Amino acid sequence: MTLLRARWLHLLLRLALGGYFLYASFDKIAAPPGFARIVYQWQVVGPLASNLVAVALPWVEAFAGLLLIAGIWKREAAAVMGAMLVVFVLAAGSVIARGIDVENCGCVSTAAAPTGERPFWEGVGWFLIARNLVLLGAAGVLIAVEPRPRRPAAAAVDDPSPGASGVSGVLPR
Repeated sequence: MTLLRARWLHLLLRLALGGYFLYASFDKIAAPPGFARIVYQWQVVGPLASNLVAVALPWVEAFAGLLLIAGIWKREAAAVMGAMLVVFVLAAGSVIARGIDVENCGCVSTAAAPTGERPFWEGVGWFLIARNLVLLGAAGVLIAVEPRPRRPAAAAVDDPSPGASGVSGVLPR
């Protein structure tokens, strides 16, 4: 538990998770119609909901990513990301269970997947679920584990001797 409270680990998780979500939002913000087609291909929601998701989700990802990177509302931003990741894992599990072949998961790109044999990390599959569970674990640490407090700065020395730096306790009359 000591490692999970390390300030450097929290910074690393914030920058990695926030950076990933911010990066993932760029192409989807730039190409909502392409992202809407991908969302609809998952067959989890209908066409109207796919369009709403395609327009709103990337902005939520970008905003949460920026907040986490900036260190503002860290737990809240991580909680939003965690909730999205739970939905993503459940949706991917549904796609796999129903045997739907989704070539491009739409995670970071709306570009059409190349035809032919694709690497194991593309599309919706167990690699996607595993990756999202790792990201969910990072979000969970940021939500549930309080980082160690900063060490207190050395107290200012109140030295009344001549030439001492700092504020003296003796005022001239």
